[in-house]
Amino acid sequence: MGKSRTALRSSFCYAAFFVVMATFTSGTLCQLPAEAATKPPAGRTADREKRLDRVIRFLQRTIDDLRDEQRLAGEDHAALEKQADAVTSFESPQLEADFHGLADWYSGYLDWLKDRLEELDDDLEQLSPSTFPGGEYWDNRFAEMINSQKELAADLHDRVGLIAAEKKRLAGILGQRRLLEERLHELEERRNRIEKRGSEQKQPLQEKERDTLDRVKADFNAVQAELLSLPRVDEDIFRYYALMTERGRGEEEWLSLRIEEYEGLREVAVVLPLDTYRGAAAMEAACRRIVRMYEGLTGRLNRKIDELDRQWPAKPAGTIRELDHFRDMDDLRDTLRWRFADQIGRYKIRSGAYNAELAEIHSGKP
Repeated sequence: MGKSRTALRSSFCYAAFFVVMATFTSGTLCQLPAEAATKPPAGRTADREKRLDRVIRFLQRTIDDLRDEQRLAGEDHAALEKQADAVTSFESPQLEADFHGLADWYSGYLDWLKDRLEELDDDLEQLSPSTFPGGEYWDNRFAEMINSQKELAADLHDRVGLIAAEKKRLAGILGQRRLLEERLHELEERRNRIEKRGSEQKQPLQEKERDTLDRVKADFNAVQAELLSLPRVDEDIFRYYALMTERGRGEEEWLSLRIEEYEGLREVAVVLPLDTYRGAAAMEAACRRIVRMYEGLTGRLNRKIDELDRQWPAKPAGTIRELDHFRDMDDLRDTLRWRFADQIGRYKIRSGAYNAELAEIHSGKP
């Protein structure tokens, strides 16, 4: 009987001990999910900071490039404004309209650049680990930039097309006038020779010579009438149209390069906010594509530089106007050549930056 009571007491103690332990353990386990929710793993926080840093670097590069573009567009606009008084002095309504149309386009482009810079500066300022837009936000942002730049490019293409058409019309008139003037000079010399020969002979011209002289005079009158029917063209006006066409075509090429670059940047912008590990493959592919894109753009600009070099004519030994036209065109093409060469250097820097992003993705280090 004593042994039974002792065994019962021992069983009761063991049971009490397990009840207390179960209660303590249960309470502790119930607290773990709440603590995990309020304190994310250190690794996840570190990765979020990496992603934020990637986006900040990306945005800063884009902002720097837009500021550089703003500076160049401002220089072009200032060059046009500097020529405004000279254009007005020609009293050509068509020239003034086309000139101010191109200047207005540059004003609109500068406004567009200003607005985009303000938006991206604001995006950069708002970025933090707690306010971190995903890929869809950046996709929309760059899609808007690309679409609006395409609209600007289409507008410029239309304006430059009108300017180039007027340049072609003026060139046709100038060319036709030169041909007629040369023909008129030849006929005049021929008429003078026949008449001089008649006066030296001191006798009337023979019938055949009179017929020839009559035909020459008739041709002279016909050519003179055609020449008088052509509008007179100031060659300085043609020079301005040639310069505007060259400037506009150069800007079209420049915008085409920028649009292609923004399309590549859009792909990168979408994947940079991804988780470093799960999004590594997508980020690596996008970075490799944009490096190849910069290589392609570099080759394209090298070809444009070669084309400009081939267009460089020998310095003419003509009139003062021809020399002025050569100098103006030479300066403009030299500016384009310098910009293309400078852009190639920027492409190399950007390629290096995305190769560095690739290295970070591979290493997993900040």
